[in-house]
Amino acid sequence: MRLASPRFTGATIGALIRAPLTDFAGQVDRAWQRHGRTFWILHSIWALAAGIVVLWLAHERYDFVPWVVGLLMLTWVSTLFFSRRPSAEPEAGLRTRFGHGFASYLTRIMYQETLFFLLPFYAYSVVFPSWNVIFPVVLALLAILACLDLVFDRWLRRSAVFGLLFFALVTFAALNLLLPMLFATQPATAAPVAAVIALITAAPLAVRGGARDWGSRLRLTAAGLVLLAAAIGFPRLVPPVPLRLESVTFASEFNRATLQAVGPIDGEFDSRALGSGLVVLARVFAPSKVPARVALDWYLDDALVRTSREVEIVAHEGGFRLWDALRPEDGRLAPGYYRVVLRTAGDRLFGTASIRLR
Repeated sequence: MRLASPRFTGATIGALIRAPLTDFAGQVDRAWQRHGRTFWILHSIWALAAGIVVLWLAHERYDFVPWVVGLLMLTWVSTLFFSRRPSAEPEAGLRTRFGHGFASYLTRIMYQETLFFLLPFYAYSVVFPSWNVIFPVVLALLAILACLDLVFDRWLRRSAVFGLLFFALVTFAALNLLLPMLFATQPATAAPVAAVIALITAAPLAVRGGARDWGSRLRLTAAGLVLLAAAIGFPRLVPPVPLRLESVTFASEFNRATLQAVGPIDGEFDSRALGSGLVVLARVFAPSKVPARVALDWYLDDALVRTSREVEIVAHEGGFRLWDALRPEDGRLAPGYYRVVLRTAGDRLFGTASIRLR
């Protein structure tokens, strides 16, 4: 008697291949359900360490800024693509949940590393004490929060307002640094333009998982208006990147021909040896041609005693120099603590230095 040989069709072969793969995927899924929390805790520790490395590597890497903004755009597009899929609930298919999980992970890691990358550039332009300390502190807190995967992902999924604030602030910080460098935009103009673009691009990401009722949309609109009002109406809150004070020299005179300080002084100095006035020479760094309106304020024991005229300057690659002289009408400088503060339009401070005259 002759046995009939089995007939293998395409469907049969496909079923034989899919069976072990489906079984393996199920095992991976069950293991993830048991140990996923431990993985994310360990990943948070690794993410924080990686962020610190990025923070160190970002020192003076201005040429990387356009690439970072480009990666943010790619992340934005990929997140929108995956957000059109059905919600990744537990009953959803494994492929659907993996797609949403991967998109969420990609979004978090890209925005998180962007925050760590941008922190040094804003720290360079901060003046202590001033209002613009707030913005880098907010960026630092968001960077640390983005490393706490379990907490951050829950906030991002459940709160459209938090999503809008997070995505908009990161995008604003990147564009506010990029626009003056690539398009020779004044810092005073770059900030509101960056704020508008950031809100337009952040809104779709914020609403992808919520904000379907009128109450949520109203809260989302209010949060967006607050951000826009802060960027436009309170420019002091944001350092005027990429400008930063590189060095300051106090002197008794200034040579206009050589643009050099004559008789530089530091530390405590006898005011009687200065003659008729005190001169300050500030060197400002800029990574490219950045136009700005710059002024310098003089303080004596925290009281404003002089404000220089506001000058239009186009910083060439490497920066520019700004000088001013404090010459009292009676020709005598009072002893005390003298401080100079550099600012751009909108009273945005980006440098300070001081000297004490006895």
